[in-house]
Amino acid sequence: MREKNRNEVLSLLINSFFQDEPLAKCLQLEEPIDFAKSIINNALHDQCSFVVYDIQTKQLIGICLNEIKFQDNKYIINETNEKIYFILNFLNNMHLNINLFNQFKINSLLHIFIINIKKNYRGYGLGSQLISTTIEYAKKINIKGIYAETTNIYSLNCFKQQGFQVYHQINYIDYDQIRLASLTNPDQNQCQLVARMT
Repeated sequence: MREKNRNEVLSLLINSFFQDEPLAKCLQLEEPIDFAKSIINNALHDQCSFVVYDIQTKQLIGICLNEIKFQDNKYIINETNEKIYFILNFLNNMHLNINLFNQFKINSLLHIFIINIKKNYRGYGLGSQLISTTIEYAKKINIKGIYAETTNIYSLNCFKQQGFQVYHQINYIDYDQIRLASLTNPDQNQCQLVARMT
């Protein structure tokens, strides 16, 4: 992903990812423009994210927004939007009982933060290809471990196809019986922390 992709990535985040992602949909997260811009800035900074274009229409159809995490970095949620804070805190809770840095005995990890394929392009293996490309890139830059938080069965299956294992899972309704009460569909009722060595 390059700077020239910024506006198209922002559009895909707003019009696809935040519309379909179970937590954002359940909490009725409206257009989180500032948060989306921040995600893009982080992805551009770490230079390890990828995009997919339809070569015929020349439209952006998929993104894999990644960031590099270091063991020494302290994670502080600095978000004023209450709904986004809730989501980030939930994702942070996925890591309370496991330290992947210690698990893998490494100092850096590549975090696949967002992966999204435009709705009419899903089912063609593009998500798995983006994950595979990310794994190969991590090897190239000597990062030995990769992780993600999957928020639905479809993304979980993509990661499992690429050799990721589940290290922790939380049922949404167990985390918050009021705010996440509508997330009972078996395809979208839990979040998994998945990881693998490169």
